Amino acid sequence: MHRGRPHKWGGLRPSLFFVEIATMRYSIDETTSGLSTADIVSTADLKAHLRVTHSDEDTLIESLRDVAVNYVENMTNARLGDRAAVIYYDAIYSAFEIPVGPMTNLTHTLEYATGASTYTALTEGTHYYIDFNRTPARVTMISTPTAFTYAHSKMKLTCNIGYAEADVPPALVHAVKLLVSHMYELRQPEITVTSTTLKLGLEALLNPYRIISFR
Repeated sequence: MHRGRPHKWGGLRPSLFFVEIATMRYSIDETTSGLSTADIVSTADLKAHLRVTHSDEDTLIESLRDVAVNYVENMTNARLGDRAAVIYYDAIYSAFEIPVGPMTNLTHTLEYATGASTYTALTEGTHYYIDFNRTPARVTMISTPTAFTYAHSKMKLTCNIGYAEADVPPALVHAVKLLVSHMYELRQPEITVTSTTLKLGLEALLNPYRIISFR
């Protein structure tokens, strides 16, 4: 089990006045074994994009691909490559969102803490509803259980998230190529006082796929 993005605050970040707007807190465990960024964009495709004809820097290009995929995932909260995940919530909320995605597989298990490290499953339709048709997906409790007071995580959701490698949207694949190209050509920190076309191009590619959670 690989722990990805060990702790996050859901929803909006503090404003300029340092006021925390959202209160949902969660952490995520993701199973990424067996996933390969080469299944998203091959080394050959990247080299064609870079117009590189030799093999001397294949290892470097493949490393940059891993970095680029990680950047795209962090910027969008979308996962490139489907995987199992467990989302731990610090409290039980009457309604809350699933802050990562996309939720391409409806199979899931929602549980609440009945002990320090023990959980009891809840029943969809009896204890809660889940809406997979919106982004991000949302859970609404019908009856709210009482979790064990001293459990660090009061509720956990086991689910499958992410695009299948073959189904990653072309815009996200191209964003990976742009990032790899940028890092390949500029191998030191870039200093600029104006917006770059890379930044604007990435925003245009990534924004439609961002999963923004407000609670």
